Formats: sequence, C-alpha cells, structure tokens
Amino acid sequence: MTTDFDWTGVIDYSKRTPVVPPKTQYELPGVTEEDHEGVPCAVVPLWHAVVTARLAFASDDVDTLRSAQKRLADALAGVERVYPLAPSGIFIQVAYGLSYFRQRIPSDVTDRYFPKSTLAGSEGQWAVVDSIRFPKDPDDVVLEDHDIVFHFKSDYRDHIDNAIGALFHAGEQDLNGLPAADAYVGDLFTITSVRKGFAGHGMPKVIGERLGIPGAEHIPAGSMLFMGFTSSHVHGLAAGNLPSFETVPGYTDAKVGDYFAGGTSMHLSHIAIDLEKWYALPHQGRLHRMFHPRRTEGPEVLSPDQSPATSTFEEQRDKDAEEHGVLGHNEQMQFLSRVKEDTTTAYGETLPRGTVFFLRQDFNTVENPFAFSTSDPINSIPRAGVHFVGFGPSAQYFEKMRLQMDGVDHQQRYHLPDENLGFTKFLVTTHRQNLVLPPRAHRSFPLAEFL
Repeated sequence: MTTDFDWTGVIDYSKRTPVVPPKTQYELPGVTEEDHEGVPCAVVPLWHAVVTARLAFASDDVDTLRSAQKRLADALAGVERVYPLAPSGIFIQVAYGLSYFRQRIPSDVTDRYFPKSTLAGSEGQWAVVDSIRFPKDPDDVVLEDHDIVFHFKSDYRDHIDNAIGALFHAGEQDLNGLPAADAYVGDLFTITSVRKGFAGHGMPKVIGERLGIPGAEHIPAGSMLFMGFTSSHVHGLAAGNLPSFETVPGYTDAKVGDYFAGGTSMHLSHIAIDLEKWYALPHQGRLHRMFHPRRTEGPEVLSPDQSPATSTFEEQRDKDAEEHGVLGHNEQMQFLSRVKEDTTTAYGETLPRGTVFFLRQDFNTVENPFAFSTSDPINSIPRAGVHFVGFGPSAQYFEKMRLQMDGVDHQQRYHLPDENLGFTKFLVTTHRQNLVLPPRAHRSFPLAEFL
C-alpha cells in the first residue's frame, strides 16, 4: 500500500520562502495561491502525517512533565532550524487531548486559563469538550482519547519522515547537522498511530488508479481530493487568525493576550469514501450535493467560486430544500461557518458578511483504517478516505456545524432521501476526537510551567 511517487517538478519551489513564525500554529506562512479560472486557491503542502500518542510517564510525575516542556520545545525548534517553516521545509502542529489536561494539569490551573464557551446551552464549559457520536455515524465509530497529536506537512515527504525519525525513534542518524540526541523525545511518548496522506495536484487520481481503488478512474484529472472538487478555495478557508478562540466575538470568553489566545479547537477524524457510489452520480448531481442545486458550472470547473457573495444562509437553504429536493454540503453549514453580518473581530478587523472563519487542513489517505481500532480491524486493501482536520473557536461550535451536515431535521421536514442530503450517504467516519491546538508559544505541554 505505497504512495511512493516522484512529484519533483510539480510545484515551483522557488516561490516558497520561509517567513517570521505566526502566533498561531495553524497559519501556514509561505503557502502560495494559484488561479483556477479566476478563483484563487491555496497551493497546500503535498505530503502529510499525523502522529498520535499517549504520554509514557506517570501522571503524577510533575518533574518529568516540566522538563519535558523544555525538551519538546527545544526539539521542535531544532527541527525547524533544519527545515524552515515553509512548504518547502516543514510545518509541525502540536495539539492536546482533554486527557492531557484532566490527568496532568490540576483542574484549578486549567479552569483559570482555559477558554470557556459562551454559546447558549454550553456557557461556562471548557471550549473543547469530548467528541460525540453524530446521528449518521456508524455504531462502531471510535471516539478517541489521545494525549497528544502531531501534524506534519511538507512539499517533501522525506522532510516529514526524517523529522518523525529524529523526534520519536532512538538511534536515528543526525538530522542535517542537528545531533540525534538533541532532537529525540521519543521516550516521552507511546505512539498510538501514524497516519499518512497527501493533497493536491492530481495525486488522488494517480495514486487511486495505481492502487486499484474502485471508482478512482472517474476522479477528474488535476483533482486535489478524492471527491473531485477543490477544497482549498482561498475564500472557503479562514484567513489569518480567524479560527482562534478569541478572534470572532460570541463563541468563548477568551480575550486578546490570554494564555490560549491564538489557540483554537481542533477536530480530527478519519472518513472513508465510497468512490464508486459518488461517481455513479452525474457531474451535476455531484456539483449540487457538494455546493448547492443552483450551481451550473461544467465538469471542467473543479473550483467554483466561494467568495462571500456566494454564501448561502438559512432562508435560501430552506428554499433549495423545498424547491429542488436537494441540499448541498456547503450550504448545509455556511450559515454557521461564515459571519451573517459585517463583524468586527477582537483585533479590530472588519469582516464582510459571508466571510468564513472555520479552517480545514484535511488530506487524502488510502489507509483502511488503523491497527489500534478495536471495532474495525486493520485491512491491507487500500481504501479512499480523508483525514479531516478542522479548526474553529470551540468544540461546541463544531458540533453545531457537524449536526447540520447530518441534517436530520431538514431531512424529515422536507422528506429528503439520504442521497439528496449533502454527501454523508457516501462517507463512513471511523474515528474522531476533539483537541486543543495551543498558540505557537505554548505548543509544548501547555500549562506545565504553572505546576
């Protein structure tokens, strides 16, 4: 089940230049844009890996945790000196599960610093809560509880493999001048999974066909994801620090300058895709289920406009369901993922109505699914899927969006069959977890300095 293809020359790497690190972890400096028939799209990093782990030392070992904070910070900084913070170097994001805060940090310390939800019905809860099983999840979906999650991405797969080796595997060779002993922190962790994948530049079709995944022959050439349409529309992804806890008012009590300012709620899930059923639909059927039933673009357009003016809010969504009997995936959630009126952020920026503040950094995978799953044993047969990685101001906010994706209320109200409700009919979620992605300054064991 290899994805070992040579993509040298696909991207002009001369345009990729490292810049000053942002305060957030999720912003990707150096990522460029390209024009898709007048629609700007981000040129996302080609290769991805997610490493999940539990801490390997006792929960009451405060001395080790405090020293681990410095060790991990130094190790990450060392890797980034070898591979600059850019697509041509490497991006490393570090997130934490609730088990880390519950087992390692006293509750009074967490309560003092952790952002709290201000959404109706969840006021006062931590802004990251345990993941839940959604109505259309399978009964055996795995709700995970990893202590820590690393997300690596780069245009060069070797950079990711080398960084993982240096950080987690004892005895690896020096990393381009960085002594192996200085980078190694593997003794701190018990790795629970390594999830690899790719995005962009026609890779889904090429890899899917070479691995014999059913339905891959129908993927449009040049597609960045298995389902055919571009997911990196600049106007469809939150810009700057918009997904952070504090930026858009009304979701949490976080403020500019707080410990977790620049941090965000992260959702991680693995979703399998039935390509044969998806591509059994004609182009227009897929277009309408991905976006909305008023779209008219032809099959050559993989990147329909996602600018604020194209946003669909509740009234139009309900009208589409009544008049067309179909709801698109985008319109199911845009009234929650985009501001409904001109909004001023905590940093004084004015957001026009329709500006998106939810961010995705998902990527394709052929894993099927994971060795650590107790309900769905590992299978060596490649399977089309996506590792979904999404960022927003709170986990409660994400739940509201995800419930709209299942759309049970609308399905009953308008008598919509499963296949006419976005694209959930064609997906199977196998694993999911909510996590905290701290700001970059606190990406190494947050709050440990207060113990």
